[in-house]
Amino acid sequence: MQSDFLSQSINQTNQHNDTKNQMNTLKNILLALFCARPVFANVATGVHEGGITKTLETATTTRHLIGKAGSTEAEVDLCDAADLPLGVITDEGTVGEPVNIALLGAVPSTLLMVASKPISAGSSVYTAANGKVQDQPTLAGDYYHIGYALTAAASDGERLEVCPVPPRKTKVMNTFSGTTSEDIANLGAALQAAPDKIIVLP
Repeated sequence: MQSDFLSQSINQTNQHNDTKNQMNTLKNILLALFCARPVFANVATGVHEGGITKTLETATTTRHLIGKAGSTEAEVDLCDAADLPLGVITDEGTVGEPVNIALLGAVPSTLLMVASKPISAGSSVYTAANGKVQDQPTLAGDYYHIGYALTAAASDGERLEVCPVPPRKTKVMNTFSGTTSEDIANLGAALQAAPDKIIVLP
């Protein structure tokens, strides 16, 4: 009986040691996974829900201007009329300062933008110079349609609420000359730029 008790005690001790070894092995695995290297929650690559942070390439004291991709992937710059817009820079700041960009076509809300001229509610909204926006352009050139005005802007520099859309490249052409061959050539040249939309001025 004493021999049986001794054998049972040895077995229990071995089982306890096996469990302890298994726990130590698990602990070492967890340490190797999570403590041997830093774990980052916010990395440069990945997905973003409607907004992204970049640093300013050009200083601005005005919020809600349209931004475009900067010289590097980490930067944003002010968008001009013919530039492909990235989104609305919701902050102001100095060169190199981080700002938030509400991405056109991804943000789940309306956006404030800054008018370059009077804009009526209900108008289509297009890119303009220096990060501002305008209604349908009246000069020939390349622009991007980026939304619809929900409120009006009475003058240059006034903010308006816009329902944003993904940028659509728009080619604005001068009025047709009436010479068929010339008009066909001009239209063909415009189509070669592969715009999403062509507007012919009256």
